[in-house]
Amino acid sequence: MTIATTVSIVSVLVTLSLAVWGFRRTSNADQLRAFSVVHDRYLEERVRIGRRAIHQHVASGGKATLSDEMRSNMTYALAVMNSVAVSCDTGFVDQKLIARTMGRSFVSAVDGARWFIDESEQVRGYRPYGYAEQLADQLRRRVDLGGSKPPQDGVEDRRAEDRNSGRNDEA
Repeated sequence: MTIATTVSIVSVLVTLSLAVWGFRRTSNADQLRAFSVVHDRYLEERVRIGRRAIHQHVASGGKATLSDEMRSNMTYALAVMNSVAVSCDTGFVDQKLIARTMGRSFVSAVDGARWFIDESEQVRGYRPYGYAEQLADQLRRRVDLGGSKPPQDGVEDRRAEDRNSGRNDEA
């Protein structure tokens, strides 16, 4: 093999490596940007009011009377949660990040709204919020709902390694 051939092959490999690295870096930045938008939507006041109405209804044993406005807020909250789930399903947002930041809240709200989703299915003739229910089922397997800290994908292991090596980035 001549030097010119070797240089051209190496040149192509370096170009491909840089392209893949650049695409992956852009993709990660895009995912973080998308997560920020999704998270902001999840924390909107109307969505929080809707999730609160779901939890209050569950806490009352299903005896709380819901106004039309509360039902509307619950519908809106579930629609936003369905959008979050679609974003995860399409890979637009990283599901691990959703699990760590809003996993428990998401699962408990969807679980608490099952009666409302069932009721909506009877009225509409189809089951709305299917993506939200599917994501809640997936998150339930990832997130500890018992009150302890959720899994952190090796964060504790890295902290222990840092302590053992004399590094500590937590300060």
